[in-house]
Amino acid sequence: MSRATFRDFEFLTESHDAKGGRRLVVHEYPGANVPRVEDFGEKAWDWSLTAYFIGPDYDQPRNEFLTLLAEPGPDWLIHPWLGSLWVRAHEWSVSETNEKGGYCTVKVEFVPGGEILQPELDYSDVAQAACRDAAAAAVEDFDLQPMSANALQSYVAAVHQRLEGLRKIISLATLPLAWASTAMNVIQGVKADLAAIAALPSAYANALLGIAHALGLSTGDGRNIAADLQPGSRAGIVGRIGKAAGTSRKAVTLTGASASDAAMLANLRTEYALEQRLIAAAALSVAVADYPSETDRDQALAAIDKAINGILPSAPDDVFQATENARAAVVRALLDQDIKPAVSRNVAHPLPAVLIAHNLGVDEEIFLQRNAVRHPLFVNGVVNG
Repeated sequence: MSRATFRDFEFLTESHDAKGGRRLVVHEYPGANVPRVEDFGEKAWDWSLTAYFIGPDYDQPRNEFLTLLAEPGPDWLIHPWLGSLWVRAHEWSVSETNEKGGYCTVKVEFVPGGEILQPELDYSDVAQAACRDAAAAAVEDFDLQPMSANALQSYVAAVHQRLEGLRKIISLATLPLAWASTAMNVIQGVKADLAAIAALPSAYANALLGIAHALGLSTGDGRNIAADLQPGSRAGIVGRIGKAAGTSRKAVTLTGASASDAAMLANLRTEYALEQRLIAAAALSVAVADYPSETDRDQALAAIDKAINGILPSAPDDVFQATENARAAVVRALLDQDIKPAVSRNVAHPLPAVLIAHNLGVDEEIFLQRNAVRHPLFVNGVVNG
């Protein structure tokens, strides 16, 4: 027997029938030898499958199958001979027999399910995918010119200095401790393997991509180091990561004859550009989240604009387009959110932060971060919800 599936329920079947046609009306008139035929279009297909339920306890899966058939609405039928069909269960009949130890058959007639309703588009998922595409475009564009052994040695030393500069910037960016530690460990790993991977541009580009993932670029499999970030602090961290993309780290010390090697200098510029583009993609990815207020969201939007505007002018066409697409997708995702405008209150006499946060309808932790509260028991002046 073959296996079919309807509403994620798998059943056995051994044959099928399919019936189609056209909706024709034949008009026969007295005295006329040639009838008049009207064609009202194609008939709806119907498909018949017989499901088999065998064994001493066949009644249990049979009853489950009958319950699923009775549910209203269309669903996918995985047909063993015709593939995936969008159908509705129209009619069915049940036959049971004691032959061959006893079994049950359910003959089902399926008809077309009608229009396939598309799932509602999740703009956040689209934005994260666009951020990954931007990073992938930057990696694909990356290439290094051939270098002599001396030039390669100088290149590795120069990139070591540059990555150390990035590590210091991250350590000063006041990222969450575990987050910053992960990123710096990845950078340290790249530095340790740099001499080996620099000879293979694709391996080196993927190593730098690992730094971007450590800084918050979504991996596409549900893992994102920024997922548990507090909403109130996200905009500031987006800005700090974006600033790391735009901070100059070109001032490296070059010595020896290879310091003027044209290929090595070009490769250093190429490496720096890739680094900037991947960190900017990470900043874009971290920006995709639900924001508690228009203020926080707008700060994040301003931060990603600042990060990207500095790297786009020198980007090749493919990278430029992919990065612009990512920015547009992130902006769309953030502007699609239903965010209530920030509420301000003037607290004349000092009150506990927990009470004010409750009255404003916001989480106390977010209230403390947004208003830079010095002492949570004595809050006064203008506060924002």
